Amino acid sequence: MRVPFAAVTLTLVAVAISTLLEASPGIRPPRTNSARRTEYVASLSGREGRKVSGSATARPSADGKATDVTVTLEGDTPGATRPWHIHSGSCKQSGGVVGGGRAYSPIVIDAKGQGKGTATVPVLLADSATYYVNIHDAATAMGTIVACGDLARK
Repeated sequence: MRVPFAAVTLTLVAVAISTLLEASPGIRPPRTNSARRTEYVASLSGREGRKVSGSATARPSADGKATDVTVTLEGDTPGATRPWHIHSGSCKQSGGVVGGGRAYSPIVIDAKGQGKGTATVPVLLADSATYYVNIHDAATAMGTIVACGDLARK
């Protein structure tokens, strides 16, 4: 069996590049999965006349296998408990929950009307998709959206 000339040439070039990278520790090969380094941010604004506002951040976890999400709220009803999720799509064009609903612990609003939620979602957010954060009224009123914000690449 004969090996085509182009295949041999490509193999030699790959070996040469690999050798150069090992000899030059300051040079790093480019990452091939850009989702591993993409961070997202959102400004949350109240819906249905509510004065709630807040922010959300989503970034790859330290091991690069999941997404760490933080949401903060202010101007909400003291004592309320708010379910929340990242969804695919946008605030204007809804989609499904990302990573399963169990990844998200509800946000409990304190006496000052503020709350914070964190989650580690067992997936990375893909660069080729759009996402948003929804804050729901209550576990018994998931169809009522208190606040929403589209996630944008940072």
